[in-house]
Amino acid sequence: MHWRVLRIGLSLLVLAAVAGCASKAVVLDPGPVPMPDGASRAEGGHAWSLWVAQARDVRPEGEAGQKLGILYTRFQKNPRGAYLEPSPADYVGEQLSRYLLHRGLEASTSQSARLLLTVDLEQCSVLENPGSVWAEITVRVTYTVHLAEAGGRELGRVRLQGEAQRKSPGDSKRQAEVALRDALADTFDALARSDVFQKAVHGQL
Repeated sequence: MHWRVLRIGLSLLVLAAVAGCASKAVVLDPGPVPMPDGASRAEGGHAWSLWVAQARDVRPEGEAGQKLGILYTRFQKNPRGAYLEPSPADYVGEQLSRYLLHRGLEASTSQSARLLLTVDLEQCSVLENPGSVWAEITVRVTYTVHLAEAGGRELGRVRLQGEAQRKSPGDSKRQAEVALRDALADTFDALARSDVFQKAVHGQL
């Protein structure tokens, strides 16, 4: 009986420790990336022709997964792990799909698409530099978009890097979410303006 009680007690301590760690985590839910106002929409044969077929997390071992970095509590300088829900690769892929739809480029289905896009996520991180009054939060995103014909022939690739900084008087979670949306918005604009993307969409590759 003594050992059974001891085992139960140890189990409860372990569960409490796990729950305590989980409660200290910061789960980021940035929501939709704002779409550009007044952006031109695709017309002609290249409209509604692209599809984000896959988003892969190719970050090095130890950096992959949902954890992005460290944030701090509002009044105490206690570090807490910052995680993204959904996973970073899925989030980038989903938001890129929204951007293509907004620009009149996303096909109705993968089967009807002329070009397939694959996203390789190489970096997605958040870093907070806490100060006595203001904290500075930096978000960095790096990924490569591979463009291929529906038949499989790769037409080219575009490597994109986005960075955004926000200063926060305490609400680090919200500012990190805003910074992530801003960083991604910049990369979408850079992708649309790139030579490889323009030529692939217009059938020049």
